Amino acid sequence: MIKIPIPSLYKIERMIKMAPIIKDVFTSTPAEADSMSQIRKLEDALHDKKAEICKLREKIELLEETIGGYQS
Repeated sequence: MIKIPIPSLYKIERMIKMAPIIKDVFTSTPAEADSMSQIRKLEDALHDKKAEICKLREKIELLEETIGGYQS
């Protein structure tokens, strides 16, 4: 016959008492969800600005090449 370990009453009671604490620790609050979405928006905006800077650098290089061709 297979013996199934049964936890003691003390362990069961202790787990029941700790369940709300664990729930509070691992659930996200609305403020956290707001801050996470705000962080994502800021990261997207930063990425867009970096792409814009890259395009401007390429444009500057093209203009410098154009000016360099006329000066020589």
